[in-house]
Amino acid sequence: MNKTRLEQLSNLLNAPVVPKVLSAAEWESEGGRKHPDIGDFIDFHNVCRIITGLNGRQLEVIEIVSSLTSIEKQLLAWAIKQNNSRSISDASELEKQARGLGEWIEESLVSGQWRAEIPDSIELRNRLLDGMIPFLLQSEHVEEKEPGYNELEKTIRTFISDDTLLIPLKEHEWLILTTDRVLSEIETDGEEVPDSEETKEILSSLAEGLYDLVTGEWGGECHVAAGEPFIPAESLVRLVGTLRETVFLGRKFHVGMHVHLPWLVHLERLLSGIPEQVRSRFVEEMMGRPDLFTDPETISTLDAFFSMDCNVSETAKKLYIHRNTLLYRLDKIKHEAGLDVRSF
Repeated sequence: MNKTRLEQLSNLLNAPVVPKVLSAAEWESEGGRKHPDIGDFIDFHNVCRIITGLNGRQLEVIEIVSSLTSIEKQLLAWAIKQNNSRSISDASELEKQARGLGEWIEESLVSGQWRAEIPDSIELRNRLLDGMIPFLLQSEHVEEKEPGYNELEKTIRTFISDDTLLIPLKEHEWLILTTDRVLSEIETDGEEVPDSEETKEILSSLAEGLYDLVTGEWGGECHVAAGEPFIPAESLVRLVGTLRETVFLGRKFHVGMHVHLPWLVHLERLLSGIPEQVRSRFVEEMMGRPDLFTDPETISTLDAFFSMDCNVSETAKKLYIHRNTLLYRLDKIKHEAGLDVRSF
């Protein structure tokens, strides 16, 4: 319940109305039902608490500091349930429209129509603004912890912006579109409009925050790709294809990383375009032990070493190993492959 409605309700009841968040266990310990629902209320010491919303394992509650009559409590509970029913109906319609857009994107990608423009038949077309920022979220949740559409959309909106759209694509994959106004809302070095490098830093931070939000709330593993501001009506399909490629390249070449950015995988995109047979022959010709670079420990060690700008101490901390252990691994690579990764 927003601030305006809280004030209206407070004036109507002539009593303070305070929003609170309780766990289901706390609600039950205060005398509430074990399986609470919206509109449930409990009374104690001239205070009435009513559930206005359910958010995962938490309950959104309003606390009314007044002794309400039985009729007043029942009418208030009824009004809250009716308001929630309308919200669910609106949310269901939005989800339906979002899934329709997601299906069109998938069909366009499969048919190779990467430059297709959004047709007028797509109901969400008018909500796609001139400047938007895209994020691609791919999750690998434990089945029973998989968030529903409404739950995930509400959580993401609270983190990024109320103007955010959540569009389901494949299973466990979502496209997130938000207004590019979020860039100007974040402080930069005195500039009203962030330059290209500042924009990329902001997008990287938002993607990291989105990753932390999703994994912190539902666990499991997820990968996030972020793109620069774009115009959806002209290049939405191509953008989704680019972000999918970015996640693929990031997972392939940047083992252990979960946030992937298109402007950081240019070399990886070039390498990925070289046929596997050609790459294998090159490795065999240039290295004494090509199989060394298929070893997971070697790959994770090198990935961490390069991501830490070849800093031995910081890499050891990141890998949770002793500094001498890291030096042993690097010396082993030098001895067996003939390459000293500490000297270019």
